[in-house]
Amino acid sequence: MRIELLAEDQWQRYRAIRLRALRDTPDAFASTYADEEAFPERRWRQRLTSGAQTFFAVLGDKDIGSVTGAARRDQDGVAGLFGMWVALEARRIGAGNLLVQSVIDWAFAAGFDQVFLDVADSNLAAIRPYEQAGFRPTGTVGALPSPREHVTEHERSLSLR
Repeated sequence: MRIELLAEDQWQRYRAIRLRALRDTPDAFASTYADEEAFPERRWRQRLTSGAQTFFAVLGDKDIGSVTGAARRDQDGVAGLFGMWVALEARRIGAGNLLVQSVIDWAFAAGFDQVFLDVADSNLAAIRPYEQAGFRPTGTVGALPSPREHVTEHERSLSLR
């Protein structure tokens, strides 16, 4: 297994795995498959050139997971971990841990002081690698936007300094 950092010209790979994630675990994401399936090419390219770093876990020649790290616009020195997903057939082999560590390493090298993320309370498969990496609940809770307002989530953070 290896981790790859995606470039703009790999937008079709990103689109494919993101749509797969939205179909597979819709309650894990704020966006919906229907919304993102309609995105034009320029929107996918923009996601890969906006300063965010999108990492893929690859096993052989198959993309099996993804995650994005980006600066949080609302706080200086703070990065966010977004859109984490690992394919069902690749869970429990360490892909999630490698993806989380990729964002942590990027954030540390970029000089961020903290990394924050939101995770659905019921998503134990995602919570596990976050806990193993040292992310702790902050006490901030919320819910996903419509049509999944029934999904509660909580914020976790990791100090890098």
